[in-house]
Amino acid sequence: MKSILHITNGDCAGDLIRTSGIAGDVLVWRDILHEGPVLRLPLTQLSLVRADFFAGQGLGEAARIRADFAERDSTLMRFACYDQVVLWFEWDLYDQLQLVQLLDFFSANWSDDSSKTHPRLDVVCIEGYLGNTAVEDYPSLFEKRTPVTGAMLKVGRDAWRAFTSSDPQDVELFIGGDTTALPFLRDAFFRALEEFPSARNGLSRSESQLLEAVSGGPLGFTELFKRVSQREARVFCGDMTVAGYLERMSAKPEPLVSYALGDQIRHPRDDEDSAAFRNAQVALTEAGRSVLAGERDWIDMGGADRWLGGVHLEGRNSPWRWDSDAETLQMRDSGVNG
Repeated sequence: MKSILHITNGDCAGDLIRTSGIAGDVLVWRDILHEGPVLRLPLTQLSLVRADFFAGQGLGEAARIRADFAERDSTLMRFACYDQVVLWFEWDLYDQLQLVQLLDFFSANWSDDSSKTHPRLDVVCIEGYLGNTAVEDYPSLFEKRTPVTGAMLKVGRDAWRAFTSSDPQDVELFIGGDTTALPFLRDAFFRALEEFPSARNGLSRSESQLLEAVSGGPLGFTELFKRVSQREARVFCGDMTVAGYLERMSAKPEPLVSYALGDQIRHPRDDEDSAAFRNAQVALTEAGRSVLAGERDWIDMGGADRWLGGVHLEGRNSPWRWDSDAETLQMRDSGVNG
């Protein structure tokens, strides 16, 4: 029997592949690439940066996260030991970023001269969510997998270079070109651009949707997460990511959201925190209401220290704005930011 390495987006899909009876080893590509610094570095170096970022966010101990990334990377680098590698991904931003990172890796480690000695490289990329797909449908998806073409490798490589660039206009230029080899990529990258501060009030789309959800009154986190997810054509944010957004908007001297009694929101660090967090009510503050109405600007108020791919937005020193009407990035005049 030929050996197969399956690479997919998360534990749920990984478990479904195993349960489905499809032969092979499963590698879960755990990384939330739409959050934190994603620099143009070799894989192992970038993994150290990513591990330190997640540790700094209170999502685990740095040593453990580094070890998890190192084990993941080591497995990937042994890909030539397999007869076949199958990439299993979805249509949303979370998955498309993982897919292009892997395509960039294979592009750099693939050549026509060595193609006969490399494993077969295939892809399953669905319109929908692998975690919501019935386990009995997985063998059919596997049978319908398609070979990764040279065009896919090129588009993946170009996409990764654009996303890891310190100039976000590289993403705009990229999606203005031919991305048909990866049909879900353009819309996913467009959604990434919507995370830049709005030209209207400095809020990202995700931040704006959260404020809008609680504008009618306090909500528990489960209902809040449900409402903002319903606003997405392709859901890409998990609950911990959304919890991090709430903490960020609650942490400044003039918070935009708080708990209903006025306390600062902190995303859960352990199971005990999680229970308390999910039972608490999230409320819009007066500052949040003013920003949501476009009367004040979140970035001018201090905004947030945030990375989007290779771009670092540093509070008031965040020049890039997203114009949702023109569907393009703008750079503010330096005098505006003071």
